[in-house]
Amino acid sequence: MDSKQQSEWLMRTLSLQTPPVAVKYIRDWSEEAEWELADKGYYRPKAPLNVCQFVGQARHHLRKVVATAEDQVCNIGALVTGAHPYDESMEHGEIAKKDGVRKTPELCEGMFQTLPRAQFGEIKAMAFAPLEKMEMTPDQVIVYGNPLQVLKLVQGYVYAEEPRFTITTCAKYGVCVEGMAEAYVTGKPAVAFPCRGERVSSIVQDQELSITIPYTLLDEVIEGFEKTKHLLPTPIPFGGVDQEPNFLPDYYLTEAAKKRRA
Repeated sequence: MDSKQQSEWLMRTLSLQTPPVAVKYIRDWSEEAEWELADKGYYRPKAPLNVCQFVGQARHHLRKVVATAEDQVCNIGALVTGAHPYDESMEHGEIAKKDGVRKTPELCEGMFQTLPRAQFGEIKAMAFAPLEKMEMTPDQVIVYGNPLQVLKLVQGYVYAEEPRFTITTCAKYGVCVEGMAEAYVTGKPAVAFPCRGERVSSIVQDQELSITIPYTLLDEVIEGFEKTKHLLPTPIPFGGVDQEPNFLPDYYLTEAAKKRRA
């Protein structure tokens, strides 16, 4: 599939409310590169914004955006996308201490010392666009959905790759840290719980999660989804909470249950 077909498949098969967002990490940046992207419809924001806002512009307004370090307002998003140095303040978790997110200074420091992040200066700029509009080969694709939609994509990934899937979170930062940076560092899909910044400035709803998928794995995730879609049919019919679960095949049943069915 090309990116347009992938986007159409995701939208149709998962019944997504908003389109997948493609992310391209740009490691060589120049005025010429900026003009080339401008000719393709990418614009730089007029004021510094959060990373999640760049995602939100592509997701909700179908815009194509390119952002450098100068275009980022949040130190956390800038840190994990390589636009802010991992300096002494970051190493000691000073932001976490001021926010009061952990009981002790040591926990605040440990939180920041374990944040996934790109190396400072490694990424010179980032381009965001709806997947179907991204002309460059993306590095990542971000999908927002409800827990069932995200679970189906996780199931598609683990089908051929892993016996278990690990979700890691500091319970504070969302798509920039637990999504984009985590997937960037590990090369694996990353599920993120949207943070306050996303909810306030990026139109993220209470029922939504995000999953960031390395683009090199997207076709594999789609194939795995197709192989496992019988496990989570949609819509799933509801049964009563006090009724025998007749949908379970025999190989799921306990011996006691088999005897009572006989």
